[in-house]
Amino acid sequence: MGSLEQDPEFLREEWTLYGIGVVVILLRFFARIRTVGFRGFQGDDYMSILTLAMFTMDAATVHIIYYTGTNVEASVVQKTRPLTSEEIAMYTYGSKEQLAAWYSYTALIWTMKFTMLFFFHRLTVGLWQHKYVKCLGGACAVAYIAVVCTLTFGCFPTQRNWQVVPDPGLKCTLKMQNFLVTVVLNVVTDAAILAVPVPLLWKLKIPNYRKLVIAALLCSGLFVITAAIIRVVLTLGSNPSALNINRWGVRETIVGIVTINMPILKPLFSKSFWTTGSFKSSSYLHGTARNIQERSNKGPYELSSKAGGKRFWSGDWDVEAGDVKIRSKSEESLDRMQSMGNDSQELIIQRLKGITVHETYPVKSEDVETGDGLGWESNANQVSIHAKRTEESRRQT
Repeated sequence: MGSLEQDPEFLREEWTLYGIGVVVILLRFFARIRTVGFRGFQGDDYMSILTLAMFTMDAATVHIIYYTGTNVEASVVQKTRPLTSEEIAMYTYGSKEQLAAWYSYTALIWTMKFTMLFFFHRLTVGLWQHKYVKCLGGACAVAYIAVVCTLTFGCFPTQRNWQVVPDPGLKCTLKMQNFLVTVVLNVVTDAAILAVPVPLLWKLKIPNYRKLVIAALLCSGLFVITAAIIRVVLTLGSNPSALNINRWGVRETIVGIVTINMPILKPLFSKSFWTTGSFKSSSYLHGTARNIQERSNKGPYELSSKAGGKRFWSGDWDVEAGDVKIRSKSEESLDRMQSMGNDSQELIIQRLKGITVHETYPVKSEDVETGDGLGWESNANQVSIHAKRTEESRRQT
């Protein structure tokens, strides 16, 4: 066998964890499609697609490495006897797969970071943390470039990464520099991401138990940080082998996949989510508000919660729905966080260029005469949205 260490339980664990990860990601897509539809997908949804691709690539390479081994094992064998040509070929192939696994593993870790950053980017609209999230996104991009450069040039020329005979040394077999750079930048950026939601929790006027629920959802990165540190300590603290390195790598990534998707999966545990024909979610701004005209084929105006998207009415308008009236972007952002502790409700709220929109799905509407205003009203009395010019707007016109 190419690998010195064989453990039948490893492959069962790997593919079990892979299956759990795939189910979690698919459930995320199911929840998002049901709440906002394909057209409502945001940056974190597209990053989740890339996460699934990298997760699959990582699982496939790890599976191959289990049977082939790498030059880590070859360096140990060479101390006791010469390697056969078949062993050299097998170790060489496994070492190439190990290098590919490093790229897929780090790409997977960073796509999960950007998934959270896109999520916080929507959650903090109108707050000072919004700019912080943007700057943090740039910092994470720079950190990932540093990781890629380490993987590429830490052992150079590149072919030394899969060299077997003669032994290329620890720098090209165990690749200690990859561990150190990756774990340091991984932990630092994760800690910086955790700083986004924590200050907001103090401003929420809700019971402490609900604050704890929201904190658990938004601060789940603590589990990822812990898993990353444990992986390095246990991997490098024991007898180094590709099996041990990959075992803890798989465990770390599944922890990350589950934790970053927890806020999105929460609606699945709400009765209202499963209501036939309804679009509901447990948090604000999980997607883009639907086009009312598209849904009703009546109204001439489009509503969108996506900055830079569809244009709103010109002038100052006051758009109301139900009893809710939002006054500021900061209040909206806090409301989005507060709603994460609720079991139900779908409210997608956005204020842009003097327009406040509160929208509930589905919208089935017909034109209604409303005096000097313009309105749509649901036949089923489920939704009532009225747009009226403010006194200031009337004077301007």
